[in-house]
Amino acid sequence: MGIIARQGIKRSIISYIGVFIGMISTIFIYPLARDAYGYVQFLISTSTILALILGFGSTGLVVRYFPEFKKDKGYLGIILSFAITTIIIFSGILYLLKDTIYKFLKARNFDLDLLNQNLVTILILAFFLTLIQTLIYQSANYKRIVIPSIVHELSYKFLLPVLVLLYYFQKITIQQIAYIIVVFYIFSFILNALYVNHLGGMSIKNKGFWNLPSKKIKEMLQYMGFSGLNVLSANITTRIDTIMIPMLISTAANGTYAIFLFMSNTIAIPMNSLNQIASPVVSDSIKNSDYKNIDDIYKKTSLNSFIAGAFIFIIIWTILPDLLQIMPMNKEIKPYLYVFFYLGIAKLIDMLTSVNSYIIIYSKYYKYNFLFLVFLAVLNLILNYYLINIYGITGAGIATMISIILYNLIKLVFIVRKFNLFPFTNKTLVIILIAIITFIAGIYIPSTDFAILNLIYKPLIVIALYYILIKIFKLKAEIIDVGEKTLKKYLPF
Repeated sequence: MGIIARQGIKRSIISYIGVFIGMISTIFIYPLARDAYGYVQFLISTSTILALILGFGSTGLVVRYFPEFKKDKGYLGIILSFAITTIIIFSGILYLLKDTIYKFLKARNFDLDLLNQNLVTILILAFFLTLIQTLIYQSANYKRIVIPSIVHELSYKFLLPVLVLLYYFQKITIQQIAYIIVVFYIFSFILNALYVNHLGGMSIKNKGFWNLPSKKIKEMLQYMGFSGLNVLSANITTRIDTIMIPMLISTAANGTYAIFLFMSNTIAIPMNSLNQIASPVVSDSIKNSDYKNIDDIYKKTSLNSFIAGAFIFIIIWTILPDLLQIMPMNKEIKPYLYVFFYLGIAKLIDMLTSVNSYIIIYSKYYKYNFLFLVFLAVLNLILNYYLINIYGITGAGIATMISIILYNLIKLVFIVRKFNLFPFTNKTLVIILIAIITFIAGIYIPSTDFAILNLIYKPLIVIALYYILIKIFKLKAEIIDVGEKTLKKYLPF
């Protein structure tokens, strides 16, 4: 087994451990102090967006130019010089625009006190996040992703519920949570730097980008700008809700929203895994103009992702009232049940439209994906602002759903027109019908007086019905075959 496979398996294990910790924390811990949980989500989301603005795509250079500079001992110095320079320049620009930005936000009733009180913290987090991401990508250049994942991601998954519990038991304050997260980021930076040094990739040799030929600097700056705006637009889309909700409503409302957001993200786990496998195949097929293979992947990924995603969505929706019943502070969370519904539908639409982004990104039309992302980011910003003001956090869910539907519809039409490729088949209609029938049936499964019992028997009925309908309609798909083989292997009957 090669190093990539070994690292990939270990990384997957870490991801699933993180999901498990997140699941337990979401059900039993975060509802105890939704204001603290929502506050942390605000800090992380805001600092992530700011890091992308300040870094201006410099972290994207790390992997892109590594093959070219592999033997250059000052390569990391070149990258860090780009990063620090852009941080200084864009910090200056944002400082000059600060009053204008504040005036704009104040006129639209955003809570500037929340931003002002945490501005220094957000800046520090953004600075270290830029450096940490640079080091993580440098580790990936040496085909090492496990240790950075443990240091920065998994350890944070352990830290966050501990902080929320300490706050709930009044052992620490909100401000102290911010200080601890800053210290965590600093330690993450130090440990990642030590690890990259261990791999032999930390050598800087006092070399900055100014030592490069002007033609190469121009090329790298162009790539930085393009990739940076791509990543920024994508992150605005996924994080703007957890930035706007606390500034328009409250951090507690943001905590409630983040709970449902985590639940909806579990729907996308199968899609993320399939896309990770499919993306290099799509890239290679486009390079070889093998559009028949792309069409096959496009359709199969759509079908298999949706079968798994719809299955998870229906189970969660069926048991959600009972799940909320065992969650602490459930009376404050129950009214916002439909936040999950709208976010879940957005995930399912994303799954149905399959690897559309990869088809565009790896083709000669890759620049169009940037335009589509900008459209999505702007649309999401506008919709979130207006719908949050009207419907609260439910409005944020609706905004995400509408944005994702329109975004994927545009890409769908674009791919049909440019490549004559379509992700749907007759099987798509069949699985949608099966999902609708199971979804409706799940709603009408009678409940007992015991929430725990409901959490056990309701999913079993949904699983049985979903599988029976698949058999009745004679639906064939790889994910069904894998599921059946796995069951036969581990079940005694």
